[in-house]
Amino acid sequence: MQNTILGTTFVCQIAIVVRDAEKATRRLAELLGVPVPAVNTANADGSDTVTYLGQPTPGRVKLSFFDLENTVLEFIEPTDDPTTWKAFLETNGPGVHHIAFKAKDRMMETAAKLEAFGFPLIQNGDKYAYVDSTADLGVILELLDID
Repeated sequence: MQNTILGTTFVCQIAIVVRDAEKATRRLAELLGVPVPAVNTANADGSDTVTYLGQPTPGRVKLSFFDLENTVLEFIEPTDDPTTWKAFLETNGPGVHHIAFKAKDRMMETAAKLEAFGFPLIQNGDKYAYVDSTADLGVILELLDID
């Protein structure tokens, strides 16, 4: 682990909020000449505990993932559930929502360090946490509790 507040300098994912995940997924697959990945609705069964701005929310969202050579590119289509994705789309339109760093087994500990650094926690689920770093960095940071 590197000596940073994040514990790493490795970006593992870039996520883009879109109005239509299926269309964006098809178009990027066509552009890259790769198979079209599945578009799934995350948390459709409500099994993930999602909190947005301190309040529980179903947190459902349509997602697709492209495993590229150097990172994972994610498309996110918000549902009507209150989430950072929906707020982003309503405020900014489609665009880059966040960049993600792995924070295996230390996600909330790292989120607390980032909050002390001035980047407050805005949304989290069982395996992810978003901190609001947009005023300083122009993008939200995500911590992923993954290997």
